[in-house]
Amino acid sequence: MGSSVKQNRLYSFYKAVITVLCFAVCFYLFLVSFTGTFRLISGIGSVRVLFLNPVVILLIAFAAVLAAGVYITRTGKLNGLFERLDDEQSFKRIMTALKIAVFIECLVLSAAALGMRQRVDQYSVQYSAYGLSWDVTEVLTPPRHLGVYPNNVGIVFAIYLMSFITGHYNNAVIMLIFSSMIPFIYSDLAEIGEKFGMSRKSQILVMICGLLFIPLQTKSTFVYGDAPGLFFAVKAIKYASDIAFKKSTRKSVAVVIAFTAVAYVLKNNYLIFAIAIVLCLTAELLRQRRFRELFIPLAVIAAMLLLNTGLKLAVGAVLGGQVSSGASKFSWIAMGMQENAGIFNGYNDATYYETGFDVNAQSEMAKNEIATRLNEFLSDPNQAIGFYIRKVMVQWSDPTYNAFEFAGRNVYAADNASPFLWYASNPEVTRVAASFLKVFQVLMLSGSAVAAGRELRKKTGTPALFLLTAFIGGSFFHLIWEAGPSYAMPYAVILIPTGISGMILLIKKLSSVKAKELMKANIGVSVSGVAVFIAGTAVFLLAAAGIGTIRQMLADGRSEYRTYFSETLPRTRDAVDEGMFYLKPAIEDYDGQGIEIELVRYAGKYRLKVNADGVDEEIYLTNENGRIKADWCTYDEAQVFVIVKNHNGTYSLFQDTDGTLTMDPDSGLSVGELIDYTYTFDDSEYRDFISEHPEMTWYLVPV
Repeated sequence: MGSSVKQNRLYSFYKAVITVLCFAVCFYLFLVSFTGTFRLISGIGSVRVLFLNPVVILLIAFAAVLAAGVYITRTGKLNGLFERLDDEQSFKRIMTALKIAVFIECLVLSAAALGMRQRVDQYSVQYSAYGLSWDVTEVLTPPRHLGVYPNNVGIVFAIYLMSFITGHYNNAVIMLIFSSMIPFIYSDLAEIGEKFGMSRKSQILVMICGLLFIPLQTKSTFVYGDAPGLFFAVKAIKYASDIAFKKSTRKSVAVVIAFTAVAYVLKNNYLIFAIAIVLCLTAELLRQRRFRELFIPLAVIAAMLLLNTGLKLAVGAVLGGQVSSGASKFSWIAMGMQENAGIFNGYNDATYYETGFDVNAQSEMAKNEIATRLNEFLSDPNQAIGFYIRKVMVQWSDPTYNAFEFAGRNVYAADNASPFLWYASNPEVTRVAASFLKVFQVLMLSGSAVAAGRELRKKTGTPALFLLTAFIGGSFFHLIWEAGPSYAMPYAVILIPTGISGMILLIKKLSSVKAKELMKANIGVSVSGVAVFIAGTAVFLLAAAGIGTIRQMLADGRSEYRTYFSETLPRTRDAVDEGMFYLKPAIEDYDGQGIEIELVRYAGKYRLKVNADGVDEEIYLTNENGRIKADWCTYDEAQVFVIVKNHNGTYSLFQDTDGTLTMDPDSGLSVGELIDYTYTFDDSEYRDFISEHPEMTWYLVPV
């Protein structure tokens, strides 16, 4: 008896910690999201800008959703429709239709991105898989991708196995697989919601919210572990909740063990979901005194370690080598404490190279950096508060979760960007999408705060604790680790069921309130109420401590944001209208008329048609091994340029990301190497370089 009481107390303490933390974090993020939006604007590159939301409009939209819910609840209107939704056949048809709709969204996005090759880490993963097929041992060692980032061995091996059927760089098949997975992430979340009491109507709302939450759908275009990892992680949570609150079956145990391990090896960040599953399962099994089943969380841990180790051994066996240990994990922590809000800055790569790929030496270097930053934070607490305020905002106040970055960063350098993707990546379009997603974001955060408060009052656990625990783990993990809006996105996705559940509860509470009864009501005090009050007070104090930082960020961000839209965007997006021009080099002693050309534009890029006397055929300026000549239409990237207008009124004409049209005094036109500034926000850092190299810049004089 005594042991049982102690176990219940321990469980109550565990649940209280999770729910109070979740309430506090959701409440704080709700306040932050209402204050401003810190997002990556993608155009000619990415710039991190914080701008003030139209708070009044956002408040009206938020209140309108609550008011509409209260009105429907009180008047009973739409009851007939809601009753029909409770019919099992109707429910299944609607859920199937919504899954198909999400799948179609993913297909449209994937089809639009299909002509664009993957870049940076995504391309490196495919390149590593290609190397495996050709027994290139070097792919395992630094500076190759797997040599620095062995955490990607899972997705590399998966693509390698697929290549036996699909071949390499077959993005169409990979995107199709990812697109088919994403609808089931939402439907599994709806089923998890059903397990903690959500009605069929609420489950349909989960799918509708999934249809609106485009950021996850964009992950279908990423050849990386994000989408498949989340698919397996959510599936594992669904079956883990079955084990926790029902009798275990062989199927549920096998799925939890296998899928948790697969999610982890596909993307190591999903270790957070694995920890949540292990914690919640252990707590529930102990509470219910199901001691014989405690092997399940232990088996989950063992499976992750065995699969991860086994994959590295398998990849090593394929190539007859050994997978490198990679960059030190301490380098990620050190990078996460550096300015620019702990966003990736190449610190882990650079220090690994600097130490000659000696992981121990790099670890010591990173530990010294961590110690230095800790001393700075301890000696100046305001600096620490300001830094972590920025780190929270860069991750959580962007309602798009950086979903449009892939398109925005790649349309300029893509071999075949579609007009649809060029339009979709327009910052003006992104701004409209962000406005709608902002309302969605504050609703989910506020609803999840309410749901966490409700869970605190319950005497027993529910599957909601799996979701809330994973959310808390992810929130705190990326305060320590590398930061980024895309890292926060999976944790935002799993808040959808709790967000809807909490909003419905809030609406029902509001609809039952009557002004006269409210005046006469006796206010009671409960333990859960005190805990929530304390957490709320702590949040307000923390928010107050960061007001100065947020105020300064708002002032700077609004100025930068306006400058971007009024000055930079017109210079970097469709910088020149189609038409006839003389292309003249900006060198001082050039006194010629220039080359008469006609600019032909398609999806943000230009072809330069040469208008020469006596030539009837259509010929274009063409790059042939770094030299520029006039040639007949070749229908390839050799004749395609990106035109960017510089601050001094000249133009830079890029091919790919670092080659620019150059006037060589000795040999004529060529493609020179300009600093890679097509992926930056502005040319301010390169103005001296541009002024010192006028042969790399041009005037476009209308004919």
